[in-house]
Parts: sequence; structure tokens; C-alpha cells
Amino acid sequence: MADPEVGTSLLNAERSIVASSPSELPQARKMKDESHIVGRDDFVNKLVSQLIDKKGDHANMRVISVIGEEAIGKTALARSVYNRADVKNHFDCCAWVRVGPKPNLVHLMADLLKQLRLPGLRDVDRKDEEKLSEEVLRVLIRCRYLIVLDDLSDLHLMDKLIIKVLADSSNGSRVIVTTCNPDIPSSIDPWYFKPLTLSPLDRGQSEKLLEKCHPAFHAVDPPEELLRLKERILSKSGGSPPKILLLGGLLSATTSDRCTELANLLTNGLPDGPTLQDVVRLSVDDLPKGLKQCAFYLTLFPKESEIPTRRLFRLWSAENLVSSASNGAEKFFEILVSRNMVHVARQKWDGSAQSCSLPGPLHEALYQMAQNERFLKICDRSIHDEGKFDAPRIAIHWGISGGGEAKAQINVPEAGRERSETNAQAAHVEITPTDPHRRLSANDSSTLCGIQQLRSYVSFNTMKPGTRAREIAALLQPLVPKMDSSLLRVLDLEGVYKPSLPEELGNILPNLKYLGLRWTLLERLPKSVGLLSRLETLDLKYTNISDLPDSIQEAENLRHLYMTEVNLDSKKSLNCNIQTIWGLCVGAGSDMLEELGKLTGLRKLALTWMGSAVPEATKHILNLEMLQYLRLRSKDLVTWPSYGYELSDMRGLLSLSNLYLLGPLGMQGLSESHIPPNLKVLTLSGSRLDNDPMGVLGKLKCLTTLRLFAKPYDGKTLSVLEGTFPSLRVLKLWELVELTKWTIQANAMQCLVDLEIKDCEKLKKIDGLQQIKTLEVITLVSVLDELARSVIDKQPNGPIIAKVLVTDFDTRASNK
Repeated sequence: MADPEVGTSLLNAERSIVASSPSELPQARKMKDESHIVGRDDFVNKLVSQLIDKKGDHANMRVISVIGEEAIGKTALARSVYNRADVKNHFDCCAWVRVGPKPNLVHLMADLLKQLRLPGLRDVDRKDEEKLSEEVLRVLIRCRYLIVLDDLSDLHLMDKLIIKVLADSSNGSRVIVTTCNPDIPSSIDPWYFKPLTLSPLDRGQSEKLLEKCHPAFHAVDPPEELLRLKERILSKSGGSPPKILLLGGLLSATTSDRCTELANLLTNGLPDGPTLQDVVRLSVDDLPKGLKQCAFYLTLFPKESEIPTRRLFRLWSAENLVSSASNGAEKFFEILVSRNMVHVARQKWDGSAQSCSLPGPLHEALYQMAQNERFLKICDRSIHDEGKFDAPRIAIHWGISGGGEAKAQINVPEAGRERSETNAQAAHVEITPTDPHRRLSANDSSTLCGIQQLRSYVSFNTMKPGTRAREIAALLQPLVPKMDSSLLRVLDLEGVYKPSLPEELGNILPNLKYLGLRWTLLERLPKSVGLLSRLETLDLKYTNISDLPDSIQEAENLRHLYMTEVNLDSKKSLNCNIQTIWGLCVGAGSDMLEELGKLTGLRKLALTWMGSAVPEATKHILNLEMLQYLRLRSKDLVTWPSYGYELSDMRGLLSLSNLYLLGPLGMQGLSESHIPPNLKVLTLSGSRLDNDPMGVLGKLKCLTTLRLFAKPYDGKTLSVLEGTFPSLRVLKLWELVELTKWTIQANAMQCLVDLEIKDCEKLKKIDGLQQIKTLEVITLVSVLDELARSVIDKQPNGPIIAKVLVTDFDTRASNK
């Protein structure tokens, strides 16, 4: 927790959020409203009032229950409140844990600790139940916490949690439980408020939710045929939010000439009082085959998990479910979103989807359809479910609680090869033999046949770090003796700890298109990987791999190459069709710089340059006219940061929308020629500029996100000129250590929604902040008390998230 003497004199409401890393604070502003909470306003207000006890009447830790039948909106209600800025702000730490029907107390406590992101926390997955409970109790007893236990059905488990870990320090801590079991609330906290019992939506609420699905409903005189469809949808949905949204999504995709067809479909294709499975089947069957399979593919990921779109789109492409040209994956994804089959969970700085989620009830219904059509199969290894190769995509989930994001980066420090191996976590879907502990035999003909027909292998293996994952070698071992080949297109081991890959990998997987080894901590690749002629994506990001087989550079189908500061052989040419190169390291005089300039199809480039390579590198980058994302990092041969570099004229990079410059710029200030004109997202980190950059940057008409990190500017004043930054929505100012005054002139930043000021420890006032009426979230981290008071006075109705308020440095130092 934050030092209790720091900043507590200002406002009790401005509390610290220790459950979030600085880069993720606050989560609420990045999460799209999971809403579909139409008609539940009273429940939202009641739940918020029970969490934020302004009168102080309920200081003891209390459990708040949200109960109701399946697919009634319990999780959506809890999530919408959990993600609110005022709720996050009220508690010192927050965590969301999905319990599920077969919970494991050890897994739940480990998940809880990982979400708290405690500094110095190590070896979480190696702790037993007693050690975990001690650790969780030690943390929670010192803070005001909010924990959500989603989909709880085991009362015995809840008793254990209350006894072992849910400390009561009489400071207003809260636990939210969502459950279908009406007996649970009275058993766990009978003296507190009545449980929130969700019922189906009434007629008015159902209409309001359905009308959000189609703009034509808002017309003064909606078409008669649309009104008839509305009535049929309302009669079939029975007040169930998921049914309304799915049928509304089906309606939104229906053209005017198909209204009669849809009306007949609703009448004849659905029984009276249809189940959610019936509605899902109707919606999915209306999709074209490719879209239908994309929807099925989502069920490979753990239930209720966040799915990174970066990964999802690459997997779709590798399976030929979408066109790799013309943003086929993005277009399919938007259709599924418009159909209300998938929700955007988290957005990137430019507003595009960073991650998505498949609502729990939909996950179950879609998976049942996918399994029936033999598209995929999931086995839960944690309950000894047998995994047989009777589908082209078989997934095994081991120890996945489902509450967090489906990725490997859990409870890790800043990305880089220095990352501790003890923090490697698993994150995907995995296929194993019938007995996961049995080594496959080359004579097992049924197993061999199954492996040869396998299309996708993605692993969510949560094996403890320190135990090398050998099931991949065991899985592929039957192919090795005779060099039999497999149809496998996807081998995604992201987060699996040091998977043991057979040396013959490239010989036995000639059809492989996606090899994902991100966060595996591998130190080398089998040399035969260079034989993967059909490989399109090779993801080695956040591994310790420093050398690649020479032939990889010339692989004619390679489109996306992710690395972590790898030097490529400068004598080898690169595939001219490559679109992504991430993590390339070059030095002065390297022939690789000239090769880069030839890659005119490159769209995404992350480059680290050593020493005096800067001028030459920037010259060649200017040839990349299709470049959309550019990340440049300067690194001295001896120390970092480097001595600085000067930017070339970048006005010709008209397609560039996202620019990240890391390292000191060897110039006093920026000029218009240094900045591509169509930027939407700009990050300057460690730039050490002498002159105020706001005058130049404010002229960028498309700029929506500006992030100034790690001593980007050494001056004392910032001035935002009148009418500038017309499109800016997100502004982050971190570690402007000399800044004392910031002035915002009239009509500037009129679209700003999110402002974060961090470690600007001399900044005392912001003149003109009050004239920005669009602000929704203001985050203050390690700032002066004086600044916080000023911001609150000028934006009294804006939510303030203050993590640590710095009051008096000299006093603090003398007290140490």
C-alpha cells in the first residue's frame, strides 16, 4: 500500500489502486462498457451504494450477492460496476476471479495474488494451499479490497475463503458474489443487505435494449415491417438480455428485402419459449461458413477470458478462415461484434479492439455446436479429462480460472529478456495424448493418424515454472522415426515454460503457418525451423532467442516476424513481402539497414539501433511508404540511454498512424518536418527535449493519443495554444520532472476524455483546465497536494483517480 502519511490529508475518496500496474491504471477507462445493462439502472445504483458506504455505517467486510437464473445478466451487472472509475478509486485493490462449477482453491488464490501485482512476488505457482492463504491474508488485511467471485456455486469453497483469506479489517472491504444458487446469500452473510435478485427484463426494458441494436428504431416513423419484427423478437426473448441481443444482432444484419424471410425464420425456426441454445443456433446458422468457423474458434479460449485480438486474428489467418488481404480478420471481427456474439473488452489507444471476450452463456452454447460439428474439442486436464484426437482442433485447459486475459503475461515486470523465469505463466489451449503423462509410442497407429490430421495446437498449460514442458515433444514424437508429416498449421505455445521442441520440427510440420513461442523463455530454436517454407507468422517476442536460422529470412511466405532485439544476418536478404518486423537490432554499417529500405510492403516495424546507426537507419525508413506503425529505440553500445539521435524529415510517411520514439533526441526541439502529418498515436519516451513540443504537436489534426513518458521534456512550462489538438482524446504526462506550470488556452483539447499526470512532482497548477468540458477520467499519480486541490476545484464533477499524492518532499525525506 501507499505510505499512509502521503496524500491522505486531501480526500479519503482519492485512494490508491495497488492492484494495477502504472501502465494499466485505471482499467476502467480502457474497458468498453460491457453494458447491455439496460433496464438495470436501479440495480447498478444499489450495488454502487453498497460498495461505497459514504456514511460509514458498514465498515465490516461484507459479501454482496447478485443472484438470478442462467444468462440473466449477473456477470454483466457486476462487471459494469467493477469497472467504474469511482468504484476502482474507492478501494486499495481490486480483483476479479471466475470460480466456475469445478473450482480449485489453490488456483483461485494463486489467481488472486497474480492480480494484486505485488512487487517482489515470486513463485506463486509453487506455493501450496497454506502458503498461498497466508500470503493472500497478509496482503488483504492491510488494505480496503474489492473481490468479485463470479459464478460461485460451491458454498463449502466460500466458507474456506472467508476463514482462510478474506480478512476483515473493518475498513469497508467488499466481496461481490454472482450465483444461480438462491441459498448462498443467506448462508454467507445473512446480516447484510438483501441480495440483488435479477429477474427477466420487463416489456419496457426489453424494448429499450432491442432498440439499441438497430438505428431505424429511433426514426420518427419506423417501417411497419420493422415494428412487426420487433414484436416477434420480444415475444421470443422472454426478457432474457442475451436472447434480445442475439436476435437484435440478427435483425441489424438483415437488409430490407430479407425482413419477410427473417420474420418466417423467427416464427418457424424458433419454438415458443426458446432456450438460449436455440437462439444461438439460429444466429450462428445465419452466418456464412467462414464467419461461423471464426465464431467457433473463439471457444478455444477459456470461458470468460479476455482474448487478445492480435493473437486471434493471426490464428484465424493461419487456419485460412479469413482473407489475409484487405483486413479480412478485422472485418469479420466487426461483423461478430455487430451481431452481439463477441464483446470488445479492452481498446487500444487508437480506439480499435485490443482484446475481446465471449460471454459465458454464449461460450457454452457455441462450444456445444462446435463440438457437435467436430470442429474442435476441449478437454480439462485439471480434472483428468481424456483428450482424444477426434477433432482437428483439440484444446486442453489446465488450471485456468477464466477470470483474466488469455495471455501469458501475468504478474510480470516490464517486458524484456531480463524477465524472471519464475514469472512465466501459461496461456493457451493444448492437445495431449489420452493419458497426458504417458509418452506416445511410434507404434500407436490411431494416435499417429490423429496427429497427422491435427490442424491446431494452442496451449494454455499452467505447468509450474521450472518444470520444462515436454508434452509437445511427446505429442510429435510418433512422427519423427519415419519423418511422417502432419497437416498442423498452428502451433501456439505462448507462455508455456521452455517447451521441448523436437529437432526435426521443420521436417515433420511442412504445413505449419503459425509458430507462437511468445513468453516461453526459450533460448534456441531447432535449426530445422528454417525448413518451414509455408510459415507466415513466427512469434519469438519476450524469449531469450538471439539467433535465427539463416533460411528464415528468405522464407517466401513469412509475413510477421516478432523478436526481442535480435540481430539478423546482414548477408541474407529479407522476404520482400514481409509486413511485420518487430524487435530487430541493427548497428552502424550493417547491410541490414539497406535491406530494410527495400521492404516497401512493411506495415509494422520495431527497430533498436546501436550507437551511430541512427542517421543511416532513418534515411532508409523513409522509403517505407506503406508503414503504419513505427517504434524506434536508440541504444548505446555501453549504456542506455544513448547519447541521442536526430530525426529526419518524416513528412513523406503519409500512412504512418502510430509512432513510438524511445531514447533521447539529439535536438533542442521538434519541428513540423520531424512528425508524420497523419499520426493518430504518438509516444515520446526519454526524449529530453529542451523546447516545449506542444506548439508543433498541437497542429496534428488526426492525433487522438499523446503520451509523453520518462523525462520527455526538460523545460519548466508547457503551453497548449488556442484551438490546437482538435482530435486529442487521451493525454499522458509522465515524469516531466522540471515542469512547474501548464497553460491551456481557449478552445484547445476540446475532445480530451482521459488525462493522466504521473511523477510530475513540481507541477503546481494547470491554467485553463476548467474550459475542457469533455473530461471523463483524470488520473493523478505522485503529484503535489496543491495540484490535486487545483484540479478538483476546476473539475469538481470529474472523477479523480489519485494513486499517491506527494505532499512535501523535504519532510518525507527527513522522516525516513
